Amino acid sequence: MATWGAETMPRGKPPGPRFHSHFVKVARTASTIGGAAVLAALLSVPFWGQSRGQAVPIHFSYRPIAFVLNNCETDIRYAPETMAGGVAVFDHNNDGRLDVFFTNGAEMPPLKKTSAKYWNRLFRNNGDGTFTDVTEIAGLAGSGYDTGVAVGDYNNDGYEDLFVGGVHHSALYRNNGDGTFTDVTAQAGLDKPDTEYGPLWSVGGVWLDVNNDGNLDLFVTNYLGWDPNKEPSCLYDGKREYCHPKYYKSTPDRLYLGDGKGKFTDVSASSGIRKHPGKGMGAAMADFDADGWMDIFVTNDKLANFLFHNLGRGRFREIALEAGVAYPGDGGEVSGMGSDFRDIDNDGYPDIVFVALPNETFPLYRNTGKGHFDDASTRSQLNRLSRPMGGYSPEIYDFDNDGWKDIFVSRGHVESLNMEGRDQVNQHNTVFRNLADGTFSALTGEAGFATQPARRHRGT
Repeated sequence: MATWGAETMPRGKPPGPRFHSHFVKVARTASTIGGAAVLAALLSVPFWGQSRGQAVPIHFSYRPIAFVLNNCETDIRYAPETMAGGVAVFDHNNDGRLDVFFTNGAEMPPLKKTSAKYWNRLFRNNGDGTFTDVTEIAGLAGSGYDTGVAVGDYNNDGYEDLFVGGVHHSALYRNNGDGTFTDVTAQAGLDKPDTEYGPLWSVGGVWLDVNNDGNLDLFVTNYLGWDPNKEPSCLYDGKREYCHPKYYKSTPDRLYLGDGKGKFTDVSASSGIRKHPGKGMGAAMADFDADGWMDIFVTNDKLANFLFHNLGRGRFREIALEAGVAYPGDGGEVSGMGSDFRDIDNDGYPDIVFVALPNETFPLYRNTGKGHFDDASTRSQLNRLSRPMGGYSPEIYDFDNDGWKDIFVSRGHVESLNMEGRDQVNQHNTVFRNLADGTFSALTGEAGFATQPARRHRGT
C-alpha cells in the first residue's frame, strides 16, 4: 500500500469516466446523494426565450426517470467509485420509441451486485413521456460493477444488442427480439482473460466495421490496472481521497472482429492495437482521412491520446503525435476523458473534441483534410470558455437545427464531496452553441441546466 507523503497526491485534477453510448438529444445527469446518484433525462428542444436580454436558441427541460445510481462510495476511495453510470438511448423493441438503459455499480470491493439497488436498469418508453422499468423481464440486471455501454446490432438480425463494460468483467447481451436479452459473453468469445495484464477494467466500447465486411466489430476501451487489495492511500487534510492515475499501471485496449453470426476473434495483437498500453477513458470512431477505412481516437488519462489509423487488411498504426492530436496545444498531459469525432465545421471531414478537468480545457481539433489536425481550441473560444469546467462526456449534435453542430458536455469533478471546499466538485452541464463562424458560446443557465442543483455528472 502506498502511503501519503511528499511524493503522493490525491487525484486532485484527474479525469472521470467516459461512458460511450448512443446519444439522441438526451443526457443523463447524476448527483451523489448519500453514496448514490439520481438520474434524469434532459430533453432538448429549440426554445426561443429570453435570458439577460438575449435570445436563447437551445433549452433543455428536466424530465426525471426513477433510477438511482449506486456507486458504493466508501472511505477507502476505491478508484472505480468515480466511474459508475453509463447510459444508452436506443429502441430495444423496435416500436419506434427510444428506450433508456443505465449501467450501475456494485458492492465494493467484491464488485458484486449483492442487492437490487445495484442493478442495471432498462426503461421502456411508453410514448407519452413516461417510462416503465422492464429490467427483470429483459434480463439486464447484470452481475458486476458496470461502467459503460455501447449499442450495436452485431448479428445483423435487426435488433440492437448491448456491450456493457465493467471492472474486471464485461458482458455482451444479445437482443432476442421479444423484449428479452441473453448474456452471450462466453459463447461470443469475449470472456477470455488477459494472461499478461490480468483482469481488465473496461470503461466502454465502440461498435464499428474495421475491415469493411459488413459485420460489426468491437473496440473495447480499457482503463487502469486496478487491484482492490493494493489501492494506494492518498490523503488530503488527513482523509483518503481518490488517487492520481499515475499510481496505477497502464493496460491495452482490445479489438475483436465479428463474423456477423455471433462469434468474435481477438485481433488486438495482430492489428497493432495491443502494443500501445494506455489509460483509456473514451473512444470515438470516424474515417478521418476519407480512405474508406474507419479510424479510432482514444483519450487517455494523464497520458498522450491515441489515434489508430486503419491501414486496411486488419492493421492499425498509432499516429496521434504526427496527426497533432496526442496533446493539447501547450503539449502537456491532461485528464483526457470522453470524446466525439464528427464534422463540426461542415467541411466534410470529421473533427475531434474531447474534455478534461478544470484548467485543462476542452480541446477542439479541426481536421484539415490533409492527414492531420489543427488545434482550434483558442480560436473557437473553447479554451477560454471551458477553463474553469470539468467535463466527462462531450456529444456533437445540432441541437437548434440551424445546420451547425453544437457540443453538449456533462460536467463535474472526479473528487469526492469532501473536496468541495478546495475545488468545484458539483457542476452544471453546458451546451456550447456553434455560432457558424468557427466560434462557440457557452449556454448553462440559459439552456435550463441551472434549474436543478449542480452535481457530479458523468456520461452521456
